[in-house]
Amino acid sequence: MHINALRESLRTNNVPFNCGVWKANGEKMYCKNVVCTSTFFEKDTVNLLFLESREVRKVRLKCFFEFNDQEIIL
Repeated sequence: MHINALRESLRTNNVPFNCGVWKANGEKMYCKNVVCTSTFFEKDTVNLLFLESREVRKVRLKCFFEFNDQEIIL
């Protein structure tokens, strides 16, 4: 999946999904059952809401490497 398709999916879809992102220290973090609550394309970030814990994390779009078991390409 191309990163532009990921942007479109996150902007228009409020359905829970699974994804993988790179953390700041270089570790992989797998997010299960999350929803995108808002997107900020000026800074290229999204807010992810973890439905189980209600935690919100801000993630850069370039840090995504997987979305619903599909690899992300830049």
